[in-house]
Amino acid sequence: MTEIPIKDVTYEDFCLMLGTIYPRTIFPNDETSEKLLEMADRFLIPAVTNIVEQQLLYNSQMQNEKLIRLADQYQMKMLLNKSTWKVDSLEKVKELIKTLEYEKL
Repeated sequence: MTEIPIKDVTYEDFCLMLGTIYPRTIFPNDETSEKLLEMADRFLIPAVTNIVEQQLLYNSQMQNEKLIRLADQYQMKMLLNKSTWKVDSLEKVKELIKTLEYEKL
């Protein structure tokens, strides 16, 4: 069988992505979530995005600003809804606008 090179992805990162869906699920965490979302988007594997979204919804300690950016960037509607509801005052909106994550939106 011919080997197909995959550029700009480490072996470890690719195995991490595949490990979230096959053979037994390896659950993502805050440290691996962004890389997994990036690769799931690149390789068109929505199952990985769904697993990461569940982790971010229920187990994440990430700053809300980063969650909003990731939810927007990777079209995670449930996470975007939950995260934007936390911005519930004018003061929080002003704080959000000042963050680096907001600039990335």
